[in-house]
Amino acid sequence: MPAEREPGTLDPRLGDMSRSRLLEVIFEMATPVVLANISQTLMGLVDTLMVGRLGAAPLAAVGVATLLFSALAMSLKHADVAAQTITARRVGQGRDAEVGAVLATAVAVVTAAGLLLMLVGLMWPGFLMRLVSSDPEVHSLGVSYLRYRYAGMLPLLIYFIVKAVFDGIGWTAIGMVVGLAMNLTNVVLNYVLIFGKLGAPAMGVAGAALASTVSATLAALAILMLALRTSTRRRFRILCRTNFHTRLIKPFIQLGWPPAVQVLGNITALLIFYAIVGKISVLAVAAGNVVMRIMALSFMPGVGVSVAVQTLVGQSLGRHDPRGARRATWGGVGLSVLFMGVFGVAFLAVPGFFFRLFADDPALIAAGTPALRVLGLVQVIDAVGLTLAGALRGAGATRVVMLVDIIAGFGLLPPMTYLFAIVLNGGLMGAFLAVLAWFTLYAIGMTWLFFRSRWETLQV
Repeated sequence: MPAEREPGTLDPRLGDMSRSRLLEVIFEMATPVVLANISQTLMGLVDTLMVGRLGAAPLAAVGVATLLFSALAMSLKHADVAAQTITARRVGQGRDAEVGAVLATAVAVVTAAGLLLMLVGLMWPGFLMRLVSSDPEVHSLGVSYLRYRYAGMLPLLIYFIVKAVFDGIGWTAIGMVVGLAMNLTNVVLNYVLIFGKLGAPAMGVAGAALASTVSATLAALAILMLALRTSTRRRFRILCRTNFHTRLIKPFIQLGWPPAVQVLGNITALLIFYAIVGKISVLAVAAGNVVMRIMALSFMPGVGVSVAVQTLVGQSLGRHDPRGARRATWGGVGLSVLFMGVFGVAFLAVPGFFFRLFADDPALIAAGTPALRVLGLVQVIDAVGLTLAGALRGAGATRVVMLVDIIAGFGLLPPMTYLFAIVLNGGLMGAFLAVLAWFTLYAIGMTWLFFRSRWETLQV
């Protein structure tokens, strides 16, 4: 879908399109989202790549500290699901002038909550690290990382909210361009600040966090400037004194709190996961961190297609085209399975190749390679779950999606990890078998909801 297509909705209706044209539309919309999300994921991967050269303890510290940051920041970030869903429905209904009100309300709500959570992270980083690590070196390094990382929480949230509104319009290329620039900036600053280049002090783990904070701040400023372009500002009434609508707060919170709780539950489950893996060894935590980073990157095609499907479903339902919404969903499932299946085959065939990109320690590679093979089995399964979840969110069914994932992730992942890794002595391999079970249950739940719930009739 062209980045500046007028009037922002699809013509003809998705339900009337040929199959080849429908897949083309999904692919064109999903590709910028994939690249944007890859660029965001690469911020974490670059941290891992560079910090990994400092040793196992710094690598483990960045892994658990990143999760602690994400537990607050990324759970609130997922309020962007509400911003994207409401925007897509308004654009589908031809109510472009209301998009500015959606953006203003979303930014106001997220800023208020974000400031509170940012203060928690800045004031009590030591307490947060003690929740997940008992190793003194990992604890100390993690505290220094969190202080710098939480300082950039609010700009990161604003970037994601504005990006979500653009995604809801269908202008996914904007998030891609800004995201790629953010990642490039992060790479350069990581090199300078972690290792002390160009006259800067060698900050190590803290430098990685500061680089991410500065990069996110610049990205927020850039995407706000794009939102304030004359043509965009006028069409969507971006700057208007009456934009903040209290009547939008309730639907925004109703749609936004389930994804936020879902992510918080998942990240809490992963923190418990890391705490259990820590009972094996620091080496296992470091290897698990690398595997999780690779997993995050491999999921990006599915995430991108899911975001595209979410927008297309929202716009189609806004145009009273439920057939188009269903066709977009299944077209997206096919593309996700294809793209993520390629990663699956690669992880099964040559896991060592991918692991050596992140670490050169033979013991670390030997510990993590079998777990990476398990991820090869996860790919196609999660492709289905991610895409169907995107369709349900686009319809406004965020609450049931959250319930399924909370049960499968927060409810079952920790006990399964302890059983497979500790009780049955499966080690890191056993822990990732629990991850495989998590994603399998999630995909089954999304499939059941898609066929059995009345998502096409929901009002947003």
